[in-house]
This record gives sequence, C-alpha cells and structure tokens, in this order.
Amino acid sequence: MEIFLVSGFLGAGKTTFVKHLLTSKLRGVGKVALIVNEVGDIGIDGTLLSGQNVDMIEIASGCICCTLKTDFARAIQEIHDRVHPDFLVVEATGVAQPGEILDAVYEPPANTYSRLRHLVTVVDTDFFKAREVLGPFYNNQISCADTILLNKIDLVSPELLREIQALVREINPDARVFTTQYCAVDPHDLLGVGFYEGNERQHEDRKPAHHQHDHPEEGGFQAFSFEGKRPFDKEKLKEFLQTLPPTLFRLKGWVRFPDSYALLNFTAGHYSFTPRNEPKKTALAFVGYNCNEIEILDALKACLIEASAEPRISK
Repeated sequence: MEIFLVSGFLGAGKTTFVKHLLTSKLRGVGKVALIVNEVGDIGIDGTLLSGQNVDMIEIASGCICCTLKTDFARAIQEIHDRVHPDFLVVEATGVAQPGEILDAVYEPPANTYSRLRHLVTVVDTDFFKAREVLGPFYNNQISCADTILLNKIDLVSPELLREIQALVREINPDARVFTTQYCAVDPHDLLGVGFYEGNERQHEDRKPAHHQHDHPEEGGFQAFSFEGKRPFDKEKLKEFLQTLPPTLFRLKGWVRFPDSYALLNFTAGHYSFTPRNEPKKTALAFVGYNCNEIEILDALKACLIEASAEPRISK
C-alpha cells in the first residue's frame, strides 16, 4: 500500500489539492483510499471530500502527529485490512508536523505492508509571511517534503513569488517545486520516485525534533466551533470576517442565510462564499493561535437574525 501524504499550514489548499487528485484520471495506481485529519470537532473537509468514490476514514478532534498518533496508526491498519487499497492519500491537519506522522508509517506494523510514495507540502504564497511568526513549525512542513506546491500564486506579485521560491529552496534544496493556482497540477507529474521510497534513513536525517503546538511567546494552537440553525445577516457576517484578528488563521464551514446556504472559506484575511444547494445548518470550525474565543464567538452571534422561514434553495 503506497501512501501519499499531503501536508501544509491551515488554508494552504490541501483539501483543494486532494479533491483535484481524486477527481483526476489517475492511471496505474489501482484502488484508492483516503484518511482525513481535522484539528476541530466539526469535520468540514471530510464532508467536502465525501462522494469521491473512495473509502475514507476521518480523524477529528486532534492532530495525528500528537494525541491522535495512535488513532492514525489504527486508521492505517483499518484501511489496509478492510479496503486493501493500492494507494492511500492522507490529508494531515494544518497544524501537523510531517516528521512525526512519518514515524507511524515507518514503525511496525505499518512498515510491513505500506511505504511512503510522496510527501507533498502545499504552501500558501499569500500567507508565506506567517513563517516569521511560526518559525521552525512552518519551516518543518517545507523541509520534510519531497514535493512542494507553491499555491495561490495569483495573489502575489512576480517579484514576491521569486523571493518565496528562493526562500523555499534554502529551506529544502532537494524538493521538486511547482507553482499553482487552486493546486491545479498534473498528478502524473507528482507520481515519480519520491525521497522516502525505500529510504528511511533519509527521513531520519531530515525529520525535525518532536514539536509542541505551543509557541514560546504566545499560547498554543486552538480549535473551537459554532453550530446553529438561525440564519446570518450576510452583510454583518462580511463585516465580522473583516475584523477577525490576524491570529485567527482559519475559518471554514457551512453558513445559513435567509434565502440560501453557502460554504464559507476564510484564510488569513481572505474569504469566499460558495453557494450550496443541499440544506445545512450553520457549522463553522475555527483554528487560531492564542485568540479570544469568547470575544470572537460573541461577535459572530451578533450577526445572526431571527429565522422567519426555511431558506429557499435556488436550482
């Protein structure tokens, strides 16, 4: 069973890439399975990736490289025993460190029936400045990869992109680097021989020391959520999104308006609403760094309006 691990910080585009990978006409990889890890209690990415005609296991409420490392090892075992896939795609949460995840792949019993084919890290070029705050944590996701996607290049200038490319090369001079919009890269370009194929020693040389989810100057990464049935005032919600603190890195989920439903995607000050036809209650997952959770949720609740009727879904 070959494992294709997808890493990258919050909002970089990992789910977009995995969906692109699964919907592409892959040839010669055989049966495909998927493991999705999310740091919060609400499984947004798993829902978005469902229906792709692959067997999937979702691990929520933690990070597979820390408290849920055992659960991850069990998930690999379950996928292997129940599905017998030829190819396993693993989407790690944005606060995971790849080096620790790889331990579960290289340790028994997983190393007896699987091998790592690729470790792809997706980098949000528009949010690359975050490495100045996150430091080694951010850099480790880049340094462990054998393939790097510099994503969202349409949001940065050519000069800044060249600067980011040079910095990424300094962090990881051996990786293959692709520049992308919406992670649109030909999967066949990614399926060559990877760094770790049959070479555990190279992983050990590059693996960072065990990480903590805490920053020495600030608090640790935090995940919280909001669920409700009342609709939002869309204009108030937009104003709310524009006032979120820079340490609120990620907000993703379903939102209900008086006459519609949408998927909300917020990353580092940028947001979008994608219309959805299927009825859903509001379910939002937040990930930040030393944020005032109560203050943020109170401001969000102030955007709600009284529900007079079920939204009318346009076809």
